[in-house]
Amino acid sequence: MKESFSNIDFYNELETDLPTSTAAQRKVWASVIVNNDLDIKKLSTLLHCNKKIALRFSWLLSEIGALNPNKLLVELPYLLNQSKQIDHFNFTESFATYWLISGVPLENESRAIDLLFQWILSNQINVTTKSRALKVLIHITKKYPELKNEFSICLHDQIDKHSKGFKKKAIKVLTELKQ
Repeated sequence: MKESFSNIDFYNELETDLPTSTAAQRKVWASVIVNNDLDIKKLSTLLHCNKKIALRFSWLLSEIGALNPNKLLVELPYLLNQSKQIDHFNFTESFATYWLISGVPLENESRAIDLLFQWILSNQINVTTKSRALKVLIHITKKYPELKNEFSICLHDQIDKHSKGFKKKAIKVLTELKQ
């Protein structure tokens, strides 16, 4: 990146270099975004670019959250709303990761709970997203213990439908829910 900082140049750099970016590059960019307090809403227009740019920008959001969970947290309601307009990849599933990193914003709790349960029950969702959804729901049931029974029923339904690793996680979660 150049000595004198320019938001426009930085955006253009992301748009050009995201498709072939490495995790190390995205960490550097996340650091630039956090350290310069750049507006994630403005950068999120990258989600409307081609699939490679959008997908890697979604990964960049995870890196931002890893550096500064609160910076990502405050933008999650806006990003979740925007997810309805992203149709070239399932951006909404990324929220399992974002909520795990930053927590679920109060104004998104209801939608998050619905989505998390849907993801756990769906045969179309990959095991990684399901596992992250499990972890997020554990945190939510601490705040809303009345969800424990429904969560337990969902896990019992899914326990033998996935990998041994998922089954092991589900059994661990079921044990935790009983406490």
